[in-house]
Amino acid sequence: MEYLCSEKLVKEYERRGKTFRAVDDVDIQINKGEFIIITGESGSGKTTLLNLLLGLTKPESGTVLFDGEDISTFDDKRLSEIRNEKIKYIPQGDSLLTSLTVRENILFPYVIGGKEEPPKERLIELAEKLGITDLLDVYPSELSGGEMRRVTIARAVINKPAVIIADEPTGNLDRDNTSKVMEIFKDISGEGTAVVVVTHQRETLDYASKVLNMSHGRLAPENR
Repeated sequence: MEYLCSEKLVKEYERRGKTFRAVDDVDIQINKGEFIIITGESGSGKTTLLNLLLGLTKPESGTVLFDGEDISTFDDKRLSEIRNEKIKYIPQGDSLLTSLTVRENILFPYVIGGKEEPPKERLIELAEKLGITDLLDVYPSELSGGEMRRVTIARAVINKPAVIIADEPTGNLDRDNTSKVMEIFKDISGEGTAVVVVTHQRETLDYASKVLNMSHGRLAPENR
């Protein structure tokens, strides 16, 4: 069974008095352990698709299924629980909590989930891979944009969710840190987590098990 999939998904918006489809009849299957990269021009519908898969936006028609259940039937509490424990989202921009240290930000999914913290080895391993070991006890205001991005990624993968959905996760990272992040995503997918990354960085495509292209709201296999 797919962890997450959509069937004939449509999302429409109004622009200058005319209706257009940001997502146009999209089917996607996101299976256990897959590493999917979605490419496409700005405005092609990539972020809208991610929002639909996360249940943040409701479609005009079509369905999004998580483990075979239609997420439109979930109440807010269940959607929040799933986003904290099962489907982790890495949005564009800064999403760290400024009142918490880097360590506390990374461990926050355990706090709001009412669960015990993971073994310290997990935190140390991620911090070392992402080059943030010396930043664990500082606050977000002391971080650069690239450092904040790496902390956000550590927070998303700390509890090994079923699915990770990331919107331009390496957009403000240099080549070395981009490689580190993509290697972590590849490792996570090898452990069974499905990973979906939207990116413009074509040098990252070789990390993926599947590459899709979005154009004018339509999703299709990428020709490489």
